[in-house]
Amino acid sequence: MKPLLIHADQGARSGFIASWLTDKLTRVAFDSGASLKPKFYTIHTLGNIAFASTGTVNSIINFSGVKIRVRPSVDTIDLQLFLFLKKAGKNLEYINKNEYSLTAFTNLYEHAKEVFKHDAELDHNLYDIVLNFADTFNYNFMIDLYKKVVGISPTQDMIDTLIKTNELNCIPIDKNHACSIVKLCFTQEQHLGLKEEHRFWSIVDIYNSTPVDQLYNTVLQSIVPENYGIFLDAQ
Repeated sequence: MKPLLIHADQGARSGFIASWLTDKLTRVAFDSGASLKPKFYTIHTLGNIAFASTGTVNSIINFSGVKIRVRPSVDTIDLQLFLFLKKAGKNLEYINKNEYSLTAFTNLYEHAKEVFKHDAELDHNLYDIVLNFADTFNYNFMIDLYKKVVGISPTQDMIDTLIKTNELNCIPIDKNHACSIVKLCFTQEQHLGLKEEHRFWSIVDIYNSTPVDQLYNTVLQSIVPENYGIFLDAQ
């Protein structure tokens, strides 16, 4: 197989994809990249392009091998962030203290904004294959990806391990968890055509005055057109 480069955000399962495509997914592991150590080049942002598991990548354009981009999506940003916390971000101080806190929300929200900004700035034509984070949980998609990259069909044992690994990583997230609140802000504002910079409400005030078990509902009730200066630009 040709050398493999996967450009994915932290938490977007590059290690899992690499393990699958390099026949290293021989057992179920929550963090496949760390546990199974597949050989591949990994990029999180273009700024850390030299960080790779098997060497240094100087240019995506000149890379001689299979280039894969894993894109984020608003619909699954909560799970992507949660896996980031449990794998790449588990040593961050703001996570160890309280994953339901304002500090956790603020850091994760800013991280998510950078993730979407980075993806919007990329030329996706530079990659051989572009998939969404959600596709990694679709076993039919992953089987087709294996066939496309490797050139043969995976065995049933491989498919069974793939399915069980995905089940282990598809974690229910409490709706009041910081990851869920981040997704709520993105999805609701996008759905209603609202913008963060037009908010008349304060996430800080909500976190400081709302019981943890009411965070989701309080934020949801705040994301309504009347709480945004949506007409200011027209004046």
